Amino acid sequence: MKSYWIFALVLTILYIIYYALNIVRDLYWKRGKEKSTEEVFDLGTDDTPEESVDVVEEENGFSVGSAKYATESVPDVPSEKKGNSVETPVETAEERLERLKAKMEARMEETNGYLSDPYTSQEMYKAMISGGQLDNRPKLEWKPLKDKL
Repeated sequence: MKSYWIFALVLTILYIIYYALNIVRDLYWKRGKEKSTEEVFDLGTDDTPEESVDVVEEENGFSVGSAKYATESVPDVPSEKKGNSVETPVETAEERLERLKAKMEARMEETNGYLSDPYTSQEMYKAMISGGQLDNRPKLEWKPLKDKL
């Protein structure tokens, strides 16, 4: 026998033994040793249920159960730098938009439009019928495919 066939035969026998042992182990050796996948939480020894507490929101605060808490609304204070009390003027949305536009336009570069006036399918059909000439458009130059071949 060639060495390949000997190797294939030995490997096949080993696979048969391996899978037979796994099947036998799954069927018989694990009985009675099932592990639970459920998670159990210990909540203590007393069986008294917890009571809920009412939370009520009021105009000047809120109350949790019988305790009352007062809150105050604090107006928005602009952040100040440490040591400097210079206030910055508040920008409106339009001013901010204009400032961002100017900043972006300064970073843009000039480009030439390519195919900035494309033909629609209807215009192209009309141009083919009329020999390449359309109203208010430059004349199209047609080169038949035979010339390229």
